[in-house]
Amino acid sequence: MATVSYALNGRGTIGEELRAKVREVADRVGYRPNRMAQAIRTGRTMSIGLLVPDLNNPFYPALAQSVEREAREAGYAVVLIDTARFDDEGAALRQIESHIAGAVWCQLPRKDRPAEDFQVPIVVIGIPEGHVDNVTADDAAGGRLAARHLLKLGHRRVGVLTGASVPDGMDDRRAAFVEAFSSKGEIVWDVKTAYSIDLDRRLFNRLARRDVTAVMCGNDQIAIGVLRAAKQLGIAVPGELSVTGFDDIPWAQIVTPTLTTISQSVSDMATAAVGLLRDRIADPGRAVRHLTIGVRLMKRDSTSPPAGYSSS
Repeated sequence: MATVSYALNGRGTIGEELRAKVREVADRVGYRPNRMAQAIRTGRTMSIGLLVPDLNNPFYPALAQSVEREAREAGYAVVLIDTARFDDEGAALRQIESHIAGAVWCQLPRKDRPAEDFQVPIVVIGIPEGHVDNVTADDAAGGRLAARHLLKLGHRRVGVLTGASVPDGMDDRRAAFVEAFSSKGEIVWDVKTAYSIDLDRRLFNRLARRDVTAVMCGNDQIAIGVLRAAKQLGIAVPGELSVTGFDDIPWAQIVTPTLTTISQSVSDMATAAVGLLRDRIADPGRAVRHLTIGVRLMKRDSTSPPAGYSSS
């Protein structure tokens, strides 16, 4: 029994030939591990939670797929919760914490988030928090990349559209962009909006003024909303208006024109988050770790030099 257990669970010191033979027999007879029985016997569940704030945003389904793949390779099943239907994100985790070994939590940024004690280890993806393991993209580097790209193309007057849900002082994408661009150019307007492709009338009016040659957007959904609005207003992209996004969601390569954006690897974030969670489950007392995932500028068709610009 021990040999079979070692072979099927990837543990123990048995030889690879014997391990392969046991697995071949298990496949032939249709054996499937009973995870519930394992949990009862060992007192340890082989499920982890994944909490995301908005499954309508294509970034999160892509991240969920990567987390599920990493978890499955480690022998864990994933319980997915969309926290959008909860008034309190913490309540979503408390609903499932008795059934999971730990959780990967994509938290919404909040300045007033209370310190909470949960029954299971958590790893946060997003805004760094000092008391828990964390994985985040290098948002500040992304903001600087977008600013340098627009400046290099010759843009000197831009608008900024960033997420209204991100509190002041916590939006590294915006802050880094504004600082880098302001060294040689002017931020004509700086507006907060919902993370959505549906822009409200006031933003249409901003774009209709035609007083900027480029718009930096806090995520790809906003940027795609700007592309739609520009088309309705008869503003040519990128001829009259360049547009940059952030995240590199799958839609970024489908829209017309294709979207210049900052890419953050959901695969790398998932690998890091699941790895941190497995380490925390194995060693609850280890020091807290914060990991930063690098970003890249994806140059596509939505940006070009402004009309009439000459580098000479």
